[in-house]
Amino acid sequence: MKKGILFIAVVSLALITFGCKPSKEDEEVRNFVKNYVSIMQAVYAEANLNLLVPFTAEKEIKKVFPVIQALKATDNVMKTEILAFELEKSKVKGDTATVRTTERWRFWWQDAKTGAITKPKTEEQYRLEYHLVKTGGGWKVDFVRNRNE
Repeated sequence: MKKGILFIAVVSLALITFGCKPSKEDEEVRNFVKNYVSIMQAVYAEANLNLLVPFTAEKEIKKVFPVIQALKATDNVMKTEILAFELEKSKVKGDTATVRTTERWRFWWQDAKTGAITKPKTEEQYRLEYHLVKTGGGWKVDFVRNRNE
């Protein structure tokens, strides 16, 4: 009886450890999302929407546009820190993919010239779902859905 339970435990552990490894495609979209998050940090830090163009569909750029316009209008930049980033799930189906994350960000606005903080530091936790499309051999963010809303 003890050998049977031990065998089931070992097989279960092996399935959990080796059976849940992301596929090459899943790994590719997960890495894309990790890089995309870094690009978003640069977009806010430089108040430069053009950095998103190669990686983002127009409808998602339109969501970020008002923030960048507000930063430019007030001669500010937004600084960010990613305090936590967890890839939860990814799914690739042909030329589309979804990647779910949990993210915790700290952000604040600074005067672009002096560096003085103009909006205090704030922390937010997000449960996001990135919807990706493959275009021209590479991935782009089609849209991002906040799973908290």
